[in-house]
Amino acid sequence: MTNFIGWFAALVAGVTGLAMLQDALAMPLIRSVRGVAQHWARLAALIMITASALVLVVFPSERTATGYEVMLRVALASFMAMQSPCPWWRYVLQGLHRPKARKVVL
Repeated sequence: MTNFIGWFAALVAGVTGLAMLQDALAMPLIRSVRGVAQHWARLAALIMITASALVLVVFPSERTATGYEVMLRVALASFMAMQSPCPWWRYVLQGLHRPKARKVVL
């Protein structure tokens, strides 16, 4: 059972990481040195999270973990999912692309 919970947590972390990475790439760069450094640090962290989570999803031999490691994976995956700006399933499936308001002409 812990293998399935760990696999599901890795799947949630991987899918959320892909959605966050897609939104991070669409965000405009801040023109300050600090803003650019933060942007690249965020991209690097998201790439590492997504890659490591998807490795756990694909390769079953890497999923062996103790109960504490599985609890840590579940906590980190749920924390990432709670950081999404709208309901998680909508954020993963659509991203932040919301329909623009129509201009009313009288």
